[in-house]
Amino acid sequence: MAFFMPLSIFMTNASMIMIAVNWMLEGKYKQKWERIKGNWSILVFCTIYIVHLVWLANTSNFAYAANDLRVKLPLLVLPIVMGTSDFLSAKRLNQILLAFVSGVFVSSCIGMSARWLGFGDNFRDLALFVSNIRLSLMACLSIFILVYFVAKGIFFRRWVIAVAVLIILQMLFFMSLIQSITGYVCLFVTLMAVLIYVSVRSKRKLYSRICLSLAIVVPLAIIGLLAYCIHDFYEPTCENVQLEKTARGIQYDEVMQDGTIENGNVVCMNISRQELEQAWPERSKIPIDSLDHRGQYIYYTLLRYMTSLGLTKDAEGVAELSQNDIKNIESGETNYRFVRNGGLLNRIYVIIWEFDVYRKTGDCNGHSVTQRVEFLRYGLKLIGRNFFLGTGEGDVNDEYQALYEEENFPLMREYWHRAHNQFVTFFIAFGVFGFLICVFAWFYPALSGFRSRNYYFLIFFLIATISMFSDDTLETSTGAVFVAYFYSLLRWTTDEKQRINDGQ
Repeated sequence: MAFFMPLSIFMTNASMIMIAVNWMLEGKYKQKWERIKGNWSILVFCTIYIVHLVWLANTSNFAYAANDLRVKLPLLVLPIVMGTSDFLSAKRLNQILLAFVSGVFVSSCIGMSARWLGFGDNFRDLALFVSNIRLSLMACLSIFILVYFVAKGIFFRRWVIAVAVLIILQMLFFMSLIQSITGYVCLFVTLMAVLIYVSVRSKRKLYSRICLSLAIVVPLAIIGLLAYCIHDFYEPTCENVQLEKTARGIQYDEVMQDGTIENGNVVCMNISRQELEQAWPERSKIPIDSLDHRGQYIYYTLLRYMTSLGLTKDAEGVAELSQNDIKNIESGETNYRFVRNGGLLNRIYVIIWEFDVYRKTGDCNGHSVTQRVEFLRYGLKLIGRNFFLGTGEGDVNDEYQALYEEENFPLMREYWHRAHNQFVTFFIAFGVFGFLICVFAWFYPALSGFRSRNYYFLIFFLIATISMFSDDTLETSTGAVFVAYFYSLLRWTTDEKQRINDGQ
């Protein structure tokens, strides 16, 4: 199950069914009940699923609710099955974690191969088996698992350590390719927490000082990178002066300025559609009023790409485009830097561009980050309307759609999505009382006896919690399985005495 989680939801679910059937055939129900009585945190966590069942009384869309309950069934099954089974040794746990890391590595290698073979037109396509956000969370957890194995000497041979380091670097590179900001935020925040924890707990002053220094330097470096990216975004590469006529003597079009820019250059400036319509067919077989390979109108792709190069949008500007530029435009690239720069830098640029466009025009259609602002804003309205009892288990999506209709939501209907925040989704569905129960059920098992929590669990819990602020982590099969599996495996399959005896 650990190995196939990043590779196949079918095999993952099949493995879960096998584990559950094995648990039932094993028997020992009295012993398992004693395990639950001795560890009520198992049932506390399961109340997340129980709340979903109770709030069926407040729903009208039972078809949606039934599917949601099916998706989230691992939140009930895995804690009970793993929490009442025999404890795992540290060696067995490490084998399971290595199987998971291997699955993530295989999935990322296949994604990178697809990129090099030209099968992935979009960075999201590189996560072939699960969503890019879920895969980035798995890669993030895998990196910290390997770091721990190396630091604790679990990998004692030099060549194995070298392979582990190479895999860590490969996963960091892959996370950059799939451009998951959620994954990188989880990575850096978790890294800061680990560095601060080690600097406080380490008895070696040298280690403590190194970790504390890194805990200060790394966020400063990130802030510096973001400041540079913002400055670079607004720094123009041409004079941005409105000209009167083209080199061929044709009057430039009068275009309403909306202030949008590419590389600091104004998009709606020095445009001659007449010349573009004449010059473009000489360079490309795709009509200028048609779509590029990403489904965008190629005319607007052309405008943005030429602006990024600081060219006038006329026949002379088209003539200056290289053949590679033409291929990039046909492929849907709106800026030359997206081809030349790395994935993470591209993603940072796009996010800055999204917020700049949103601030100037209010438009966030198809913009994954700024759309979340609107989703959250409307989600808070739904919370206000259903504060005490919520909308019900199956009606969250219906209530969102109704509110969008009512208020003439400015986004195209294909972008009418939900909150992308798991805690907000809890509040909308279950009201204040159900929300508080779900939050308690999520945090109590993790924080009770906090000092005895193992490294793996704390890393996973931090990654999962951070992801829930920017995504509905539990609303998909992969997300629900990922959370339920590692919460159960790392919280209830080993006890403190055994970890000490096994050298965990």
